[in-house]
Parts: sequence; C-alpha cells; structure tokens
Amino acid sequence: MGLAKEVVTTQTHEKLCSDILFSHESVRFVGVVNNKSDLLYSTQKKDLDPLLDEDEIRISINYSLERWRKAQNLSFRLGNEKLTLTEYENVTLISIPYQENLLLISTQPTVHYHDVVQSIIATIPPWEI
Repeated sequence: MGLAKEVVTTQTHEKLCSDILFSHESVRFVGVVNNKSDLLYSTQKKDLDPLLDEDEIRISINYSLERWRKAQNLSFRLGNEKLTLTEYENVTLISIPYQENLLLISTQPTVHYHDVVQSIIATIPPWEI
C-alpha cells in the first residue's frame, strides 16, 4: 500500500471509529482489525477503565477473527455474516465485517441491543462486507 493510500485509510479508520464510539452512549471501544490480526486503529471512551490489558486484547482479537473465519465457511448457504454479538456479564462484544476488515466494538452490557446495533450500523457508510 502506498503512503498516500495508507494515510487516507488511517484517516478513514480514525473517523469511522470515532463516529461509532459516539453513536451510542453504551459504546466503550471500537477497533478495526485486518485478517492478519493487526489492529489498524482503535479508540475508547476516556472516562472508562479498560477491561482487558494489551495481551488480552490481542487474544480477544484472535478469537473474534477465528469466529469470523468459521462463519464464512457456511456463507455459501447462509449468506455473508452481517454481525456477531457476544454477551458477557461485564461487556457485550459486537463484530461487524467491513470491507476487508473486521470492526470490533465493545459496549456496556445492555438489554436494548437492537438500539445499540441500529445506532452503530447507521454510522457505517456504506454498511457492506
């Protein structure tokens, strides 16, 4: 990738992550990951303590990519994956394929997933795989 394209891509990721971070009050963290587990860009709410340290973030990224790859095995029958939502006691993780990357989003645990997901999706132009 040329330097100009890399700068534009980084700016695009930065804006996308920032827009998603502030799309709903419950969003904690947003990152863009490529298929090689590289975290291309990430941001998080400043007033919240991170739940994971750096090593645990890398592990979580690998798990998310593994789930994404497994879901692609049945896409010829089910269609392309739109998003994955995993609920834990302390956080909800949302993975959304975007272009050739994966958006990783963590939110406060909430029972109103539809509202959160709709706010996030409305922020992603265009919402495509």
